[in-house]
Amino acid sequence: MFKKSLLFLFIIILGTSGLLFGQQDYLLNGSGARAAGMGYAFTGVADDASAISWNSAGLTQLYSPEASIVARFGFGSLEPDYDMDFNVETGSKFQLNFASLALPFNVGNFNVVGGIAYRRVFDFTQDITITAENLGTTVEAITDNSGGVDAISPAIGFQLNEMVSFGAAINIYTGSTDYMSEMKVNDVIFAEGEYSEEYSGTAIDLGVLVKASPQFTIGANLNLPHTLTIEEDDYEYDMDIPFFFSIGTAFRASDNLTIAADYRSRSWSNLEVDGEKVEDTEDANSIHVGLEYLASAGNNVMPLRFGFYTAPTPDIDENEDQIAFNALTAGIGIIMGSIILDGSFEYMFGSYVGDTENGADVDYKVSDFRVTVGGVIHFGE
Repeated sequence: MFKKSLLFLFIIILGTSGLLFGQQDYLLNGSGARAAGMGYAFTGVADDASAISWNSAGLTQLYSPEASIVARFGFGSLEPDYDMDFNVETGSKFQLNFASLALPFNVGNFNVVGGIAYRRVFDFTQDITITAENLGTTVEAITDNSGGVDAISPAIGFQLNEMVSFGAAINIYTGSTDYMSEMKVNDVIFAEGEYSEEYSGTAIDLGVLVKASPQFTIGANLNLPHTLTIEEDDYEYDMDIPFFFSIGTAFRASDNLTIAADYRSRSWSNLEVDGEKVEDTEDANSIHVGLEYLASAGNNVMPLRFGFYTAPTPDIDENEDQIAFNALTAGIGIIMGSIILDGSFEYMFGSYVGDTENGADVDYKVSDFRVTVGGVIHFGE
């Protein structure tokens, strides 16, 4: 009886772990607490130093040197519909998400802005604890992943005329991820393992921003096809990432209110690894909407932000439906002269159908939360 109970718990935990790891696919991370609060509808806004990651053409909207730093952490849960005591908790460590420096200068009557940023492009940091109990047996699986794909991104934006700006950013990939797993049976370590990955490569982003009127802007960011090289211990392979793009608009309804919307195309169905197309991979195209309202707080200005976005993944569930989530966001900031402090909160939710690998389909309910905080300082007038 004990062996059957133990085998049953192992099957459930291994099946659940595979589903969770599948959700770690290479989803592009947005940069900045301000953008996060607006549901990542920022391609047509892009008026701070985070434009290096959103739309480098937006750098031309900066008229004084600016430095920024952003950090992020998350937590959540997954609730499977099992007739047994089963618990899944997820989380991540507090980590640097973005840092940048932008320097404007004039060329004739037009603005040119150069900048450089560090940014976490793909984040694989995640702590997962799965606990299952059956017939007096407790199995606990612990996963501790730390790191991700980072980029050092020099960028430039230049104003062609009063209406149109262009920009470009070079993303020099670096970074690594350490993976650790451990399984316990009744608090005794049954199995454990670890490995690491290192990343390298170069990617180019091109941006354009059109000010159709003082109130209305349209922006686009093109992520050109490129290769990400992944080295895992003694094994190396190339991930050929296809062409992605984002299109966004921003409408400044008043001096205090901005409304924005983005469409992001992520054609993961064209992904290739070592020249071979990856099967059963879906496009992860998403919609983002958000707003920012500048409220007065004494002598300071307090931005209030709200947003919504869809979050499809490249994966499919046991019903061959794409695994996709939705998210609500909110953010707040305070502008104190040359210093801006921002914070945001995201709530992602959804469900999908998984398989315990014993033939029974199980509904999984996902609740994920993410907190982003950041600061910006302006130098000069």
